[in-house]
Amino acid sequence: MENRSLKECLHDPLRTPLNWRTRLQVAIDVAAALEYLYYFCDPPVFHVTVNSSNVMMDADFVAKLSDVSVVGHDASEGSHAEERIQQRRTELVFQYGVLLLELVTGQSPGGGDGDLVRWVQEPGFAGSMQRMVDADLGGTYDAGELRDLVIVARLCTRQGSGTAVVSIPQVLRYLQGKVGDKNR
Repeated sequence: MENRSLKECLHDPLRTPLNWRTRLQVAIDVAAALEYLYYFCDPPVFHVTVNSSNVMMDADFVAKLSDVSVVGHDASEGSHAEERIQQRRTELVFQYGVLLLELVTGQSPGGGDGDLVRWVQEPGFAGSMQRMVDADLGGTYDAGELRDLVIVARLCTRQGSGTAVVSIPQVLRYLQGKVGDKNR
């Protein structure tokens, strides 16, 4: 890909930083790709890891997922296969939430993802939101869009009963609506 990986775009000090609009569009592009792979492919794709190294950027900074594998479908597996797909969807929602946090903060989640996730799950996280924004943005972002994206990341990374609080299609429609409203 012409602009290499999202990780390089966010963390290479020799590259021009991604602006807020591009970061927001990356969030939408990745959600759209995940929705297609997990809700419209038959059989659903099973192996894809959502992180900034696996998101490739084309010449126009349109995000593309890489390292995607298709699962064979065995009719004898029945409900077990459906359980695995649902578990995988839950894992992907969490990974997507971590990616959103990386887009907002410009911080690499490293090996544990823990610090960013702990921050967004803290009760008073909203008070520190402005301080967590990537300094490379230079303060040029929409505060309402920032709040919305961080809230989506919070919902995606919420740990609970083993199922995600939100689904990728819900996140995609929400983000598309927010960006669509701003462009009218």
